Amino acid sequence: WDRVGAGHRRVPAARRALALAKMFGGEHEDDLRSRQRCTDCGCCVLFLASMAGFVVLYVKILAGGNMARLAHGIDYNGQICGVDASVITAPYLYWCSKGSVGGMPQIDMDKPVCVSSCPGEGESISVVSALTTSYDVVPQCTVVTGPQGMQSYKTELVFDRFCLPDSRVYRDMAQELSQEKLAGSDVNYMEALSSIVAAWPVIVGSFFVSVMLGYIYLVLLRHCAEPLIYGTILSCVVSFGVLGVYLFANAGTVSAQVQDSMGTTSTLPSAFTENEETITRVSALICLLLSGLACCLGCCFHHSIQVGAACVEVACDTMFEMPSLLLLPVAKAFFKGVLTLVLIVGFIELYSSSGVSDGSDGEAPHWTHSREQYIQLILYMLMSFWILCFVNALYQFVIAYAVAEYYYTPYDHDGEKDVGCCAIWDGLYFGLLLHGGSLAFGSLLIAIFMVLQKLVEFAEKQNKDTVNNPVVTCVLCLFGCCINCCKETVEFVNKTAYIDIAVTSNSFCEAAKNALVMITELGGAMAILNGATFIFTIFGVVLIMLGSAAFTYFVSSQGVFVQQNSEFDIPMPMAPTVVAGILGGLVGMAFMHVFDMTSDTLLYCYGYDLHNNKSTASAPQALKELVHGSKDDH
Repeated sequence: WDRVGAGHRRVPAARRALALAKMFGGEHEDDLRSRQRCTDCGCCVLFLASMAGFVVLYVKILAGGNMARLAHGIDYNGQICGVDASVITAPYLYWCSKGSVGGMPQIDMDKPVCVSSCPGEGESISVVSALTTSYDVVPQCTVVTGPQGMQSYKTELVFDRFCLPDSRVYRDMAQELSQEKLAGSDVNYMEALSSIVAAWPVIVGSFFVSVMLGYIYLVLLRHCAEPLIYGTILSCVVSFGVLGVYLFANAGTVSAQVQDSMGTTSTLPSAFTENEETITRVSALICLLLSGLACCLGCCFHHSIQVGAACVEVACDTMFEMPSLLLLPVAKAFFKGVLTLVLIVGFIELYSSSGVSDGSDGEAPHWTHSREQYIQLILYMLMSFWILCFVNALYQFVIAYAVAEYYYTPYDHDGEKDVGCCAIWDGLYFGLLLHGGSLAFGSLLIAIFMVLQKLVEFAEKQNKDTVNNPVVTCVLCLFGCCINCCKETVEFVNKTAYIDIAVTSNSFCEAAKNALVMITELGGAMAILNGATFIFTIFGVVLIMLGSAAFTYFVSSQGVFVQQNSEFDIPMPMAPTVVAGILGGLVGMAFMHVFDMTSDTLLYCYGYDLHNNKSTASAPQALKELVHGSKDDH
């Protein structure tokens, strides 16, 4: 809103911009609001129909799934301890004794049974007493190992699911059983899941820590963009230079020094040890070249760095002059986090509806999936990715629309822009009501590539766990790289296409074509600006991610979270730490997306006006220097 006239009558700034444009030759014959029209209606209908089908599937999954099946062990009959009706009162998995040799029990590792409690759990006695003490009999072991198996041994509860031999008494036996039966991915996944559930208060706290770090980082960018860039370049020069000198001076002895410092005696591959000096010298040369390259970058592109930093500060000024933009990262992080959690719960429920083998196939009882279940899992992933990508596309469109309104608002006599407070809501309204089909179109393309990535990863895991064919590994690696390259390209074009849709209200295909043209025309300026924003984005995301993860690990490693009988007991602190790090990364990306989209939208609007020979009086001076300076340089 802006104040006009002696009586300070308040009128929308966009309307004032329209009036001024018409007065001075009609450069902008219409404002953003009047340009908006419905685009890609067919894609919108397809998306809504798919969403309706997904909701039906989700309700069916919740009705048929049972997450508790994933949180308990499986006995030799394929029964899930504490879940299946016949073992509902026996939630723990126990390995029976087949007898003893020299006072040490011999256990049957292939046929565990479900028990109601772990023998000797929680009793504090000496090792000698533990070897001579008789514990409660386990009747279930009669079927497995005969009457002698009923005599139990001292155990300890691990992961709140397994009765393992007490490591203080039977160290070798406990280690053997852990490595053979508890080192599988299924066990680790379930243990990590239980730790994540117990650590929910810490994870919630890490979310607020991430938000606080995000705002602090934006303030630093607004006032210290250029020093941050040069600080980054200087740190690269020094770190690569020091590393290169160290490697060159210690060529041939680095591995021995590392092993001594870590106190390990593990042997390295012969291919490395035989050529260690050559490999070390080549690595040193690469580090020194990178150091010199970073130094040349800072010296030769000094002007471009200054202009790029100025544009970054303009983008941050835009965000702080539109306070609603500063709320978007929190809103997106919260909404997308809740949505992701809901989708993950649905996926786990769908996975839990799978069957369990009874061991008749010659293998230990394990989860099995039918062809129909695999198809359901793939379709669920596709819809989940499509929904998440649509939310991200809508987020980008809303930012683009709001920043475009800011760009086209003229400067007042104080050199300021007075923008209305409803730009965010206008963008959300137009994005959902008029451009939902276009956003769904672009989101579907990315979702398809994401599903293909997951399928390739699954194929790589299957190949590694079975035949481990190097040719197949190479082919899958190449295929995965091609898919990732296509996905990254589509994401970059989509981002610019959404800006074009916000400015021109074109359909997705037309907007994508215009985006490619604009990328070509503004290649130099876009490279400088994207280079600067890329550096800031990486550092911002890493800073927020590490801060969130460090907070979570510190809190979850003490107090009530390490008490075994507490409902908040976290047996695996690294699991919630990883989740908090990912959450911090998502929050950081939400903040950096606002920053990235703001700078790209300002540049695109200026390029669009230049391309169509329109007035650029409302463009920030830093953008003009960036574009025309880059053209002069090239």
